[in-house]
Amino acid sequence: MKFIEASKFGGPEVLTVMEAPTPTPTEGALLVEIKAAGVNYADIMARAGFYPQVPRAPFLVGFEIAGVVKSIGKGVEGFKEGDSVAAIIQGGGCATHAVIPAATAIPLPAGLDHALAVAVLVQGVTAYILLEEAKIKEGDSVLVSAAGGGLGNIAVQLAKARGAKVVGLISKSKFEVVRSIGADHVADPDHAGWARSVKEAVGEKGIQVYLDSIGDFRTEAFPLLSQCSQWIIFGIRSNMRNALPFEAIPVMIEKNITLRGFNLEGSLHHVPQALSALFKLVGEGKLKFEVTKYPLCEAAKIHQLFEARKTSGKLVLVPSN
Repeated sequence: MKFIEASKFGGPEVLTVMEAPTPTPTEGALLVEIKAAGVNYADIMARAGFYPQVPRAPFLVGFEIAGVVKSIGKGVEGFKEGDSVAAIIQGGGCATHAVIPAATAIPLPAGLDHALAVAVLVQGVTAYILLEEAKIKEGDSVLVSAAGGGLGNIAVQLAKARGAKVVGLISKSKFEVVRSIGADHVADPDHAGWARSVKEAVGEKGIQVYLDSIGDFRTEAFPLLSQCSQWIIFGIRSNMRNALPFEAIPVMIEKNITLRGFNLEGSLHHVPQALSALFKLVGEGKLKFEVTKYPLCEAAKIHQLFEARKTSGKLVLVPSN
C-alpha cells in the first residue's frame, strides 16, 4: 500500500509518499480500499503542528475517507466485502488502504460517488451542524467566510435553503461562483472598506450569524453584527496572530454579541441526523458540490494550493492502487 506521511511539522514539503505491506484487519475492524480521501483545514493545521489531536511527528496524514470494504476482521457484523463505506479516522486516510474500526464505518447509499461522500462527510456535516446550533432561520442575515471553499460553499447553500440572506466573503475572482450557489451578496475581505457594501446589502438589521473559518479579530465584521448576534469560529489560519481589538469589546457588550468556538468533535451526537439530511438533499439534487480530484502523489501540491486559498470547493485525493 501507499500512504502519505508528514516526516515532521512544517510546510507542504514535509509530506512524502511512502510504501508498506497492505495490512490485514484486526478484530472488530475493516480493511478499506480507499477510493477518495478528503482534504480539510484540519490536515493543514496538523501538518503545521497546530492540531491538538496530533501532538507529535512523524504521523500519517488524512482524517476522512470513502472506499470499499476489502476484508473483515473477526467479530464484525453488518458489513460484507464490496460494501461502500465512509469514515472519519484518526490519521492515515491519505493512502490506498486503511484499517478502521467497524464501529466508525458509515454505510453509503447505493451508487453515491466516493468523492462526493467525503465532501458530505466532514465539511457537509460541519456546515449542517453549525447552522443547526446557530438556529439560523428565515429572514436572518448570515455572513460566511471563505464562501468558495468546500465548507463555505455548502454553508451558503444550506443557509439559503433556510430562507436566510447570505453574504459570502471571498476573493473577487470567485464572486460569480459564490453568487451561482445562492449568495445574495459577495465581498472581498482583503479589500479595505468591504464592510460598507455588506452594510448596504443587509440594511440596519445587520448580521445575525457570522460563520468564521479564519479567526481574524482585526476584521471589519464587528460593526456589522446585530443585537444578540453570534460570531462562531470553526477554523483558524496559522498566520493569524491578531488579538481582539479593544474597541471591539464595548461593541460586544453593548450588543450582547456571542463569540464562540466550534469543533465537530464536540457535536458528534448530531452527526447521524446531519448525514441523513445531507444524503437526502444530495439524492434530491437540492445540494450541489464542487469536487476536484487529484492523485494521491500530489498531496504536497494540494496542501500548498489550499493554504494559499487558490482552490475552491472540495479537494479530494484519489489513490491509484
